[in-house]
Amino acid sequence: MPEQKHSVIVIDDEERVRELLIDYLDECDEFELRGACSGEAALEMLQLRPADLCVVDLRLPGIDGAEFIMAASEAKLCRRFLVHTGSVDFLLPQALVEGLGMATEDVFYKPVDAATLLARIRERLAGRMA
Repeated sequence: MPEQKHSVIVIDDEERVRELLIDYLDECDEFELRGACSGEAALEMLQLRPADLCVVDLRLPGIDGAEFIMAASEAKLCRRFLVHTGSVDFLLPQALVEGLGMATEDVFYKPVDAATLLARIRERLAGRMA
């Protein structure tokens, strides 16, 4: 029986960015990938089927990325998150550091080196935090 793939959702309101990242990760053939254009759309997806990891843009229409992460975590719809942002002044809120164990290694600034992001996705899914 083939090994079950980890479920990963990429949340970014920029369709081109979202699709490029999904296409890159799809080449690895090790993830079940979904994409969402907003935090609300991602929460709806997660309610139907939780994910193992979410790659989250911060500036989203409606609820922002940090609010999405807190909501998805509190509802136990996803346990691991990476931030993918164009906001170079972003600092992880203490609630995300303390509550979810996120670290500076979990924040990626656009344009991202996709290979580095992929390596961190693999680390987080394997249970290594930093």
